[in-house]
Amino acid sequence: MGLIIKINEQISIEENYPLFNLNALDMLSDRNSSELHMPYLGFKKERIKIKKRWFNILSPSEVVRQSSDIDGYYRVIYIQVNWSTGEYYIGKSNRPTWKQLNRYQGSGLRFRHKYKKHKHDFVRYFIAACNTALETERLEASIVDHELLMDEKCLNLIAGGGGINNKRSSKAESSVKKREYMLKHPEQFKPMLEASIKAFQSGDTAELRARNKKIKETMNDDFYRDMSRDRIANWKNNNPEDYTKSRLKNLEAIKSPEVQNKRKASLDKWRSENPEEHVAWQQKLIESRMSPEVKAKRKASLKAWNKNNPEQAKQNAQKRAKAAAAKTSKAVSMLDLETGEVLKTFASQHAAARWLVEQGLAKNTNCVSSIGAVCLRKPCSTGYGYRKKAYGFGWSFYFNEE
Repeated sequence: MGLIIKINEQISIEENYPLFNLNALDMLSDRNSSELHMPYLGFKKERIKIKKRWFNILSPSEVVRQSSDIDGYYRVIYIQVNWSTGEYYIGKSNRPTWKQLNRYQGSGLRFRHKYKKHKHDFVRYFIAACNTALETERLEASIVDHELLMDEKCLNLIAGGGGINNKRSSKAESSVKKREYMLKHPEQFKPMLEASIKAFQSGDTAELRARNKKIKETMNDDFYRDMSRDRIANWKNNNPEDYTKSRLKNLEAIKSPEVQNKRKASLDKWRSENPEEHVAWQQKLIESRMSPEVKAKRKASLKAWNKNNPEQAKQNAQKRAKAAAAKTSKAVSMLDLETGEVLKTFASQHAAARWLVEQGLAKNTNCVSSIGAVCLRKPCSTGYGYRKKAYGFGWSFYFNEE
């Protein structure tokens, strides 16, 4: 008599018990403890159906007796079934000892993530024993095909039989192959992507906060920071052109209005929530910028840049001079000493000095200091009062009354 348990649309398990021991099934409330009751139950035979194909489930003792005649390895095909969710993973294993085979649960990335969180919900079944590695590859390829990968309950990411040619690729080659495969078959990874979006991109959730906290703790660890710094330095030395392009690309992205607004909003929020930390950070930033080492480094860098870009350095110097003059220069008025009437207005003190030289009233433009002293009402050198005239005129800063 067979009891068929349907796990999902693709997987079903059939259990056959002797009639005289059928009443013992009522005692098995916990499936994970069923193996402890096998002596009481007596003979039990299980089969599992994957799609439309039946496989006999091998007990551990049967697997032990079916090691390879060639090299003694245990070469098996297994399936991991999550009885709570109906998810499953099919894999192969080639191990020299039973202890290693029993310890190995699976290597699929998606499966390992699920197994780590829900270890007690998974049950592993050995469904076939093979004599050679090539047999396990071919059998896995016949089971885990593209049709099975389309099932959203399947935790396999790639089709079986990937090592059928027994050729081991480097990590870089494997990464490229996986990336190309995922780009060519996006429909196979749709369930995984949807689950990721639901878990981590659906707003502020406890799972997302825990994930971000874990990432920050890992990235702030000294070992991780040193490792990342060494990897970046090695990549920079081996790929100088790519590094330059990457820096330029990052600089352009940072200057974009969207990024600037986002950074400003983030900084404003942090400043309002952490005022004391912000003051300490500002002080630390000022000290780091004004330290002798940083000043010397900045000076050397500017000197080297000016040497390599003389024309651009000259233009920058002219721009700085014009900007400084526009910022500091003030219009002045020339006044009649008797009436105080404004005789003439100049855009700046230097313009007034040049006019005095053109009129022969001053020898050179150094007279600008005398004009400035009158405007600022500086004390006389004799110690009596302040200067009221220069070159026969009174002077004052011009104020637009409009």
